[in-house]
Amino acid sequence: MGILKFKSFEDVDRLEREGKGISWRFTPDEAYLKKVLRFQIRVPFPAGVYKFKTFEEAQEWEKDWWIRSGATKRTG
Repeated sequence: MGILKFKSFEDVDRLEREGKGISWRFTPDEAYLKKVLRFQIRVPFPAGVYKFKTFEEAQEWEKDWWIRSGATKRTG
């Protein structure tokens, strides 16, 4: 389905009166939930605020974190 753009809410009402309205899904079915759950993004780093002076320092910290955590691949 394509993306519909409207300039006003009146345009949406007009389309619905003509029978070309949007079918909203407020209760997703099981197939949709399974599809969405595949794309969950986990934040692999501990919570907090990180402050680095250079990009190289940040990359070095990230590399060390991956080694210390024993992670085999990046998740994000």
